Amino acid sequence: MKLVVPVRLLSIVFLVLLTAFGHTQAQCLSFARNIAKPLLEPYIHDGNYNATYMEEGESAELYKTFFKGENYRLVVSGVDELPQIHIRLLDDQRNVMFDNLNHNLVNVWNFTAENTGTMIVHIKIPDAGENKKIIGGCIAILFGVEAEGKRR
Repeated sequence: MKLVVPVRLLSIVFLVLLTAFGHTQAQCLSFARNIAKPLLEPYIHDGNYNATYMEEGESAELYKTFFKGENYRLVVSGVDELPQIHIRLLDDQRNVMFDNLNHNLVNVWNFTAENTGTMIVHIKIPDAGENKKIIGGCIAILFGVEAEGKRR
C-alpha cells in the first residue's frame, strides 16, 4: 500500500508538468504561425512550424534538406523580450555558409542552395550576463521556398 501513494503523487506531478509543457508548446506554435510566418512572404511556407521555448544562454540546431538551385528564405524569430538571436547556417561538414553576426544580426535571410543536401541552422540566445535575470521565450525557425513563377 505504501507504493500506491508515491506512484499517484508522481503521476500527478508528471501530468502537471506535461500540461505546462503542452501549454508552452501551444503558445510557441501560435507565435510561429502569427508572428514568424508572415515574415516568409512572398515565399511559400514549407508547412513545418519549428518552434520551442528557449532561454538566454541556450543554443539549438535544426537539420533541413535543401535542393540545388531552389531559392529559399530562412526566418528565425524570437519574442521581443529576448536579445537578438545569433544565427548560423552550416553545411553538412559544419562549414559556415551564413552568419548573421556579419549582417547586423538579421533574422531573415534569402539564399539559393548551391547543392542538394542537409544543412544545419544553429541558433544561440546570448547570455544574460552577470547578476541579470535570465529571460526566456518562444523561438521559431521557418523556411519558405520561392514560387515557380517568381524565379529569375
